[in-house]
Amino acid sequence: MRKFFMILAILCMAGAIVIGLGNKDTLEETIDKLEGLKADVTRVGNELGEAEDQRDDAQEREGQAKDKRNMASAAVEGVKQNLKILAKSVDDKSADLKKIEIEKKEIDLLIAKVFPNGVETADELNAKLTMMRDALTEKQNVATNLDAQVAAAVKTRQGEVAKVKQEEAYQIGRAQKLALNGMVATVVAVNNDWGFVMVNAGRAHGVGADSSLLVKRGNARVGRLRIVNLQDMASVCDVVKDSTGAGVKIQPGDKVIFETSAP
Repeated sequence: MRKFFMILAILCMAGAIVIGLGNKDTLEETIDKLEGLKADVTRVGNELGEAEDQRDDAQEREGQAKDKRNMASAAVEGVKQNLKILAKSVDDKSADLKKIEIEKKEIDLLIAKVFPNGVETADELNAKLTMMRDALTEKQNVATNLDAQVAAAVKTRQGEVAKVKQEEAYQIGRAQKLALNGMVATVVAVNNDWGFVMVNAGRAHGVGADSSLLVKRGNARVGRLRIVNLQDMASVCDVVKDSTGAGVKIQPGDKVIFETSAP
């Protein structure tokens, strides 16, 4: 815009010069007008420059105002976010406070239950604790004594039980020997080649490995046997050396008498 006015002014000056040359009489007047036009052009150019500077300043201020407005908007949003965070924090703290109040009420109820007459002082609690410890020590000592008595009683009972079992075993053995003494069995087999005799009485009948066997035929004594293999229902025996008479042999059907005496 400024250049346009300058060009227009130059054209006007050129036109004025042409007119002045065409009319010498009005040259001075035209020169004066030209000078006035130059002054006007200079003034208008200055005014135009000032107007443009003011426009630039206004635009710059407007830009700064926009920036400030944007910054203010961002600050407002930040404050809003902070307010939301603070509001949530307040809600959380309120919830925590309610929880603490509930826990406090529970603790108060527990204290009232444990201490119905009110909370005791530290000295009173220490004294009560000492009494409880002494009572506990006394009860522990009583329990220790009772444990020792029980252990002694158990040991005594174990000894008595062992004696009873020993006596039972003795009486059972004695009864078996009494039952066996005088029991009559029969020779069921004789192997002269191998020299053994089988008798139809064994462990199930109360026969022991140390039992003494006497062989009789009728009222006559035939010989003696020694058990070498004791079975449940039978006994394998050897003939005791020199227990039979000359030319006498043990035969199937001979009776066998157990001579074990009771203790």
